Amino acid sequence: MNWRALGALTLTILLPAAAFGSKARAQEMFKLLGEKEIRARVVGKDITDGAHWVNYLRPDGVLRSSESGSKWTGTWKIQNNKLCMSNPNLESPNCKEVWMSGTNIRMRANKDQETFDATVEKHRTN
Repeated sequence: MNWRALGALTLTILLPAAAFGSKARAQEMFKLLGEKEIRARVVGKDITDGAHWVNYLRPDGVLRSSESGSKWTGTWKIQNNKLCMSNPNLESPNCKEVWMSGTNIRMRANKDQETFDATVEKHRTN
């Protein structure tokens, strides 16, 4: 058996598959959500980084947040297809576009602004 030929054949098959797989993961397909989609996919759930903070959008418009042991209550609403959230330190709500790919959420104020990335999970009572 020619091991060099077998190794070359294996690389020929595996390298394109590995490159395609990582490229597909790197190019997640985020979709801009409208009001109905935001309500269906985000309201009643937790938006979290998984370790440090969580925002729970209650269906009644109350925003419950916790970060590193601190808890506060604010409000949320959907306005002009953007999710607007307020907390006790803000004079007016902070409104952001909502983009999702699976359970990954990406929010930003405008298309030229930096994104805010997190995940959406089933609400955990606390």
